[in-house]
Amino acid sequence: MATPTKDMNHFDDLLTCTICLETFKVPKYLPCLHTFCESCIQTYIVSSMEKEKESEGFKCPVCRKLISYSKTAGKPETWAFSLPMNHFVMSMLDKRSIQRSEKLCNSCQFNNKTKKAISWCTSCEEAFCEQCDECHKSFKVTAKHRLISINEIQSGNSDLKISEVLSCEEHPEKIVEVYCADHSKPCCTLCATLLHRKCENVISIENAAKGIKQSNLTTTLVKKLDERNKELNEIIENRKDSMTKFETTTENIMQEVSILKRVVLDHLDKLDEEIKVEVSSSKKRVVMKFTDEVNTLSSYKSTSANWQSVLNGSIKQGSDQQCLMEVNRIGPKMTTFEKEIEEDMKKMKNMTVKFVPSELIKKFKTSVESFGCLNIVEEEFSSALADGGHMKTVNFRSGDIKILQRINAAEKGQTSVIFIAKYLVIASQDKSNIAKYSLDGNVLDALAVERYPLDITQVDGTQIAISINNRSKILFVDIVEMKLLRALDLSGIPVYGLCYVEGNTFILPYSSTLTWVNSSGTKLKQKTTAGSSFYVSTSDMKDFIYGDGENSVSRAVGDTIKFTYTNQHLSSPRGIGIDFDGNIYIAGYCSKNIHQISNDGKLIRIIPIETFGLQYPWTIRFDPNSNKFVVTCSTSGKVVLCEIY
Repeated sequence: MATPTKDMNHFDDLLTCTICLETFKVPKYLPCLHTFCESCIQTYIVSSMEKEKESEGFKCPVCRKLISYSKTAGKPETWAFSLPMNHFVMSMLDKRSIQRSEKLCNSCQFNNKTKKAISWCTSCEEAFCEQCDECHKSFKVTAKHRLISINEIQSGNSDLKISEVLSCEEHPEKIVEVYCADHSKPCCTLCATLLHRKCENVISIENAAKGIKQSNLTTTLVKKLDERNKELNEIIENRKDSMTKFETTTENIMQEVSILKRVVLDHLDKLDEEIKVEVSSSKKRVVMKFTDEVNTLSSYKSTSANWQSVLNGSIKQGSDQQCLMEVNRIGPKMTTFEKEIEEDMKKMKNMTVKFVPSELIKKFKTSVESFGCLNIVEEEFSSALADGGHMKTVNFRSGDIKILQRINAAEKGQTSVIFIAKYLVIASQDKSNIAKYSLDGNVLDALAVERYPLDITQVDGTQIAISINNRSKILFVDIVEMKLLRALDLSGIPVYGLCYVEGNTFILPYSSTLTWVNSSGTKLKQKTTAGSSFYVSTSDMKDFIYGDGENSVSRAVGDTIKFTYTNQHLSSPRGIGIDFDGNIYIAGYCSKNIHQISNDGKLIRIIPIETFGLQYPWTIRFDPNSNKFVVTCSTSGKVVLCEIY
């Protein structure tokens, strides 16, 4: 028996459910493309709905994106069943199963028989024994199904594709059979009948998929995903390094606090020792002075007591003559004696001692409330951008602006421009055409369209939509082959600028109205603004940013206005651009400047239009995930390609 191939072993992670950590059983995928076992995601949905009490849906266990089920009938317990099957994962599981063990006939197993399988049907995704293989080939319905030898699969041929089944995203129970090129949408026959019956370019899924692996669209997407993964790896490592540095810094702070505490205590000990020495010295000096005074006074007292004893003795025991003699001897000395005592007493001072703490020490307890404070410094995280395979950092809020190219797209008139892949696509009102330019300013191809094209928006990787104001139309163009795909009649709905948002929906701004239409041109809703609503932009396909008055711009999500930016130095807002960091740029037509504001509506800076060598700014667009952007002029037909560095 063949051993598992290295190729299949490499995909073990792809075949493992991130909830149960086991090989997938009935793999179902969410709109965010993360795949789980049907039973695992069902249990998760039910527990998530009970825990978070979310009525509109649940969050993906991996990326936490909200999966909306508000319009889906049935209880949450049934949602997992309606999710589409991941047939690619199923085919890989079947292939691995075949390669790792002897495969039995699936048809025979239904009849409780055990026969060795010899072939595999890529359409039915079932194995057949020799007899069932012959029957399968003989039925008209399955005669054209592709059958592969089990031995060939077990040989480890990684190029073999053992499944050709794709589930329709709109109708998971049906198989994808056709492809609508107008909408770049794989469909089942029901979708084609109901939703794409008016589309002109509906082809078989087989024809649509021819050469897709070698196509520029696939190679570009693979390259972009590779770049994004490398960028994300570097950003994740940067965040991990920052976390490690933060933890190390906090430990250093604790050590610094301990050292500071020791320094403070050592200093207090030193002050304590100094005051003790001072107290001891003062005590000794003052006590010695008191002792000297006591000794002096004691000497006086001794003399006075002696004289008193002699005089009293002569009075009591002596004769009158002897008493007279003592009086005459002591009496004259008393004046001098008292004078000496008085002189010495004048020199005496009453001395006490008081302790007066310093002002800092007195206030220490109240003024020194902590060792210090922690300041967590937040700095702008410079965006990591891929530029020729090299990473570079950009500060969009304070970076300088460098002019890369000046393109004369027309002799006069308004132009609108967007980035697609490595190209600039420019709509010229004067020339009534769409032109594709390289980033070095060379025109590569052009397509004449109806008069007058005003704005462009990207629909998918290769398709753009163009607004035709005077005809109330939207044109769809394949930008790779530069050919018109279809025209959408808006039935008189006025259109100026054009913005594509989620749900195959367009926002059409015109003067003081915003109108939402679907890809079939059906009007969904309308909103009244304060005016100057000629262009709309979006940062995440859900919000919309629009001119809302002569010197104002508003940002809204659904019916909620997140902010309105108003500035007296902004006049007649037109084009609105959004950079990689979410900062918003507003082209002030009459004020001749560009206002850069944050994603919450705070002014960052005002850029004079002279910076770009233009007179009247019209539209401004950024290259996704890049520091490059373009500014157009309303009168000269010029387009200026710039970068912030």
